Amino acid sequence: MSEARIEADAQPRAQSPATRWRPYQIYILALLLLVTVCNYLDRIILGVLQEPIKRELSLSDAQLGLLSGPAFAIFYSVAGIPIARLAERINRASLLAFVVAFWSAMTAFCGLSQGYAQLLLSRVGVGMGEGGCIPISHSLLADNFSMRQRGVVMSVVSTAPSLATILAPVIGGLVAQQYGWRVAFLAVGLPGLLLAVLVWLTLKEPRTQGQAAVRTERQKGSFFSDFKWLAGNRAFVWVFVGGAFIGLAYNATTVFTVSFMIRSHGLTLAQAGGVLGLSGMVGLIGAFLGGFAADRFADDRGRSYVLVPAVGAVLTCVFYVLAFTQPNWAIGMPFLLASSVAYNLKNGPMYAAVQNIVPGTMRATGAAVFMFGATVVGAMVGPVLAGGISDMISSQRFPATLGRFAATCPGGHAAKGAAADIGAACATASAAGLQTALVTVSFGFVLAAVFLVLASRALKARSD
Repeated sequence: MSEARIEADAQPRAQSPATRWRPYQIYILALLLLVTVCNYLDRIILGVLQEPIKRELSLSDAQLGLLSGPAFAIFYSVAGIPIARLAERINRASLLAFVVAFWSAMTAFCGLSQGYAQLLLSRVGVGMGEGGCIPISHSLLADNFSMRQRGVVMSVVSTAPSLATILAPVIGGLVAQQYGWRVAFLAVGLPGLLLAVLVWLTLKEPRTQGQAAVRTERQKGSFFSDFKWLAGNRAFVWVFVGGAFIGLAYNATTVFTVSFMIRSHGLTLAQAGGVLGLSGMVGLIGAFLGGFAADRFADDRGRSYVLVPAVGAVLTCVFYVLAFTQPNWAIGMPFLLASSVAYNLKNGPMYAAVQNIVPGTMRATGAAVFMFGATVVGAMVGPVLAGGISDMISSQRFPATLGRFAATCPGGHAAKGAAADIGAACATASAAGLQTALVTVSFGFVLAAVFLVLASRALKARSD
């Protein structure tokens, strides 16, 4: 059987892009939204609980950083690919139930940890389990919704990070305050086991037996043969690169935005955190707008699913630059909120674009490979790049007559007991360096837009 025929036969039956969804479509979307909220809540909760954890286990900030950074992110991204390959071959509903149960159990084990090593291993387990969430759930959604429905569908699921950010302080903070951080981990992890049972009992595998047999024939090749297909598809490659640049720019700006508000505008930590939280809430508007616009203006090639994110990326850059260059924070804050709306325009459409590009036999694999670029490249390169630029510019802006910036201003601040002019010079140089860094990395969004436009030119017509 030819490759083209296999891929065509493997596609689920095309659905009418009617505005009315079937009851089961509404149910599966609601269920997978809950799964994705659980996915993000279990990873975010550590940030809420890390101060009491640090005190009880006598940890350093570097150890805390390892727990929330490499211990989670690396295993999350790498584990996603083998889980995605498994999802192409077996019942995805059962596999999703297993990974939800696994990461929820590992979250609960975090609360049972008696030392740093046990907590670190539990976080590795959380990352490994959660790595399967996006590839499996996105492939299931793609098989249950038509191409012109996927923008809104993916946008709804993409509200999960914002919802989890709202829930984490409420659930984790209140429980930890009353009963301790260990009980808070249990309170977040154990309900996930019930959700896993619900997924196992009620979620259906949309593949028919015939489609499953065709997929098995298609998948006799290795992951490398499928990766070769992805690498040879120009549209996917450009979306992958565009996603990596968006991840790079967004991670770089997000990590240092609170520091910028404190250094350049004198906000307190609570005030800066409140502004960041507000920007996350208004980002929900962008997520829904992006999905609606991509579906509304979709053609048979699905170009709107990459062009809407391209427009959003350019606007994000413009609003970030305006926010970071205002002398008065009262003027800069509206631009920061606008950047959050613009950034979130891409959430649903880009995930939908991946599903629209790849054949039905590679839905989970395509999502996993895309997430690797957006997560690993973005999270590991962006903050380091911004920090390096900030340090370099700060050193250049610091008066040479007062010494070297790194030695005179450890941590960006003058040493205790230093003269007032040295303290002022340190603060000014540190603020200027970070401002320049944030403006510079913001242009990564423009580079992302260029590659997304290239992707729109490479897209081919799809019928599903």
